[in-house]
Parts: sequence; C-alpha cells; structure tokens
Amino acid sequence: MKTTSVFSYLIGVLLIVALIGCCNSKIQNDADDGNVSYEPTWESLGRHQTPKWYSDAVLGIYFHWGVYSVPAFGCWGGRNMYQPDGGKSEAWAHVDKTKYKNTYDYVKQVYGQPGTEFGYREFIPMFKAEKWNPDEWAALFKQSGADFAGPVAIHHDGFAMWDSGIAEYNSMDMGPHRDVVGEMLEAVRKYDMKTFASFHGFAQWDFFNPGRIICPDGVDVNNPKYAGLYGPERDFKGGMWQQEPFSESFQKEWHDKCIEVIDKYLPEQIWFEHGFSDKGNIGEKYVKSVLAHYFNTAEKLGKEVVVTRKSDDLPLSCSVLDIEADQLDEAQPDVWQTDISLGTNHSWAYSIDAVSRPVNEIIDEIVDRKSMNGITLLSLAPLADGTLPPSQVETLKKMGQWMAVNKEALYASKPAPFVAGGVDVAEAGSIRFTMKGNFVYAIELAEPNAPYVIPGVKPVKDSEIIMLGSIESLPWHQEGEDVVIEKIPEPLPCDYAWTFKIQYSL
Repeated sequence: MKTTSVFSYLIGVLLIVALIGCCNSKIQNDADDGNVSYEPTWESLGRHQTPKWYSDAVLGIYFHWGVYSVPAFGCWGGRNMYQPDGGKSEAWAHVDKTKYKNTYDYVKQVYGQPGTEFGYREFIPMFKAEKWNPDEWAALFKQSGADFAGPVAIHHDGFAMWDSGIAEYNSMDMGPHRDVVGEMLEAVRKYDMKTFASFHGFAQWDFFNPGRIICPDGVDVNNPKYAGLYGPERDFKGGMWQQEPFSESFQKEWHDKCIEVIDKYLPEQIWFEHGFSDKGNIGEKYVKSVLAHYFNTAEKLGKEVVVTRKSDDLPLSCSVLDIEADQLDEAQPDVWQTDISLGTNHSWAYSIDAVSRPVNEIIDEIVDRKSMNGITLLSLAPLADGTLPPSQVETLKKMGQWMAVNKEALYASKPAPFVAGGVDVAEAGSIRFTMKGNFVYAIELAEPNAPYVIPGVKPVKDSEIIMLGSIESLPWHQEGEDVVIEKIPEPLPCDYAWTFKIQYSL
C-alpha cells in the first residue's frame, strides 16, 4: 500500500472514531465545553431545584391538538380506528350509538375501510389550522388566570407539532405548515406567562399496533414508507400492546426530538407522560442525557425550568409529581400537579358534541389542589381549524372573572399549617385554607350565610376580616377555637368559592 494511501486510511479511521466519540459524548455527557452544573447521573440531576415561579403558580393551560382533531374522536382515535371490535375512545359517550358502532365503524362509513381504503396518515392534509391565531389563544389563557401555558408537542401518534429536522411527520412540513410549538410559546411569552410543552411520543412505538394486525403486508400501517408516522418496521408478533424493548434507534430518535425542542424553544416546563427505563422502554442513558441538557441549557441562558412527570419513572429529586385526572387528599410539603381536561368524560382532544365541565366544579378543584400545595394543568380541546369550542372560551372567561377577585388567596400561597385545635384540610368540609404572609385565606366552596363559622381559626385581636372582592369590613367575634362572622357581604362578589381574608398569628 502506498504511503499516501496509508495516510488517507488512517485519517479516515481517526475521523470515524472521532465522530463516534462525539455521538457517544452527546448521549452520555452534555458537557459541551466542560463547564456544566449537571451531569447525566441521578445524583447530579437531583441537585436541581424546583423554581419559585412554579411553586407559586396556580394554573397552567395546555391543549391536545393535532391530526386526531380532524376525525374528532379524541386523541386515541388514530389507534381506535383500526379496531373493528372495540376502539370506543374517551369521546364515545357523546356519539350516537345508533348510527356508528365504534370509531372503526365511523371511519369506515365516513372516509373508507380503515387500513385498506383509508389510513390515519390521510387525515394529515385535512389538519389545516386555517383559523388558528396563537396570539388570541395566549390572551385568553392570560385572561383565565393562567401562570403558564403551551402545547402538546407530540402525542402518541408521533406527529410533531414543531418545525422539526428530525421528525419526518411534523406540522411545518405537513398539515397546517406552521410551527405550532414555536408560534404558541412566542405568544405565551408575549403575555408574560411561563412556557410549557408536553411529550407523549414514546407510545408511537406500539400505538398503531391494531393497524399492524388488520392491514395487509405493505399497506398503510404495514408499509415501511410510512414508518415515520406509524413507528419503525420490526418483527411484529401481534398483540394490542406489544411488550418488547424499544429499538436503540427509536430511543435515540426520542432523545433527539427532545433535544431539538429544548434547543429551539426552551420551554420553562417540560411534561413527560411516561415510558422510561423502569418500564423497559426509553433507556436511562437517553433520559438522563435529556434532563442534563435541559438543566444546563436553561442555566446558561438564565432560565429557571422544571420537569413534571405522570408516572413513577423519574426520581422526584429532579422532577415534580403529576397525577392525571385525580388529586391527593392531604397537604404535601412539596409542590405537585394534576393534569385534567376541561371537558366531561376526560375527553382530552376535541370530540363530537364535547361538553365543558361546569365552571364552579373546575374552580373548586383548583382551590382544593392549591390548599394542598397542588397546581392545576387544564387541557383544552381545539378544533382542527384552530378555533376553540365556544363553551371552552366561555368557561375560561368565567374562570378569569373569579381569578380576578380571588387569585390573591392562591398565588404564592402555602397550605395553612394550623396548630392543635385547627382544622385539617382533609376534614374541613366545604372550607379550604391557604396562608400567605400573616394572612389566612378561608375559601368557602358552598355559598356562605351569616352567622358564618370558621372552625379552628383565631384572628389577630381587633383585626379586620374581609371577603375578597368586597371592601366591607365584616363584624366578627371569637367563640372558643372558632371565629364567627356576623355579616356576609350583599351581594356576594362572585358566583362560587368565596374567600375570607383573615389576619392570623401562629
């Protein structure tokens, strides 16, 4: 071999080794310049502190919006449309069962035989978002009293809602041809709220398994040409949820999508549904790499960020507990979060004839959570054209009216730590307590009438008690451990959840 050839060969080998080293260091260690605070280890990541802006927050708003909004059978419609004998989505309670047996039957009658005549991918051009105005949405979120807001960045169907160079199927190159994540977060920041993005894309691996069962070889879900949407081609052995480890390439792509969103948009909260190492899915090295990169990038740019997660597959030392559509029953020392839909029947994405829950029910839940150190993350369900259902708009406006009067009692508050003789939150009946500074806020979820008794509270002697939204000083007296308010403002300053502000000394 000639000297020049040997030299060229050695150079080539060295370049390959260097490239491999770079790739491995990107996964294992995010120390781009060697000067980082967080290494990809649980011990190092556990030093990250939950930011004050998040602990102070009361309400966040996000929205399930994507290709699945077109057929309007909830965000599981893409999976359910391939199930001839099942597939009644979370939206099914609102559908005329005399006309359609299930989601599969609906798609068959309206669009064509699922899997042979019509596939989920064919909904993408129908997702146009032609009426979407992110600035209007952000203004409405702010009006509702939200402290942070943002989109579902990617759901189980694998369609990325950002301008992605990694996800083949994304909202910039297809569908609406808009950078939904980028435009939405820009609008949210304009209205002085913190930003949010959620990731559910791990489930893309087996979300379309029903389609693998019913589609002929090489057709729709089983066509490798569409693997960017339906998930990677593999040796599928059947089963609705195939319990098999994710491929290395799928895990790496999940990692790279997360890194891309962090680098392009840096949302101040990232919410992960689940699918991490304890379930044998996304491996620890990828998860820890994402978290380290997120924390280090935020620190370099002077941003305070938080990770929330739905399942017990991230340590609480570096994340915040989220509970889907449920809540805790007692006050917690650490802040926590509940994600819950605005609609009835836990309908996360837009569904036919969806109904919004009563405003007073939503407000009562927000108050109840905050009295136990919990934050509410409320999910909206936009239409495919980029508009919000009128009932949801009206609900958000009514929430904002209540927040304008009463948010003082919730924002930056903590659960009231009453001493012996006081009332435990779990035993408080229709009263919820928060504390901020030298004040206790007693929030009555049922309409109060005089004389009104608040058990276990001793106000500062000769101090003033008011109801938020009223300037009237309310006469009161002490009876043992209880305070008795002798007069209630007329008319009441709001329609539900009335707040008494009481100067209190522990």
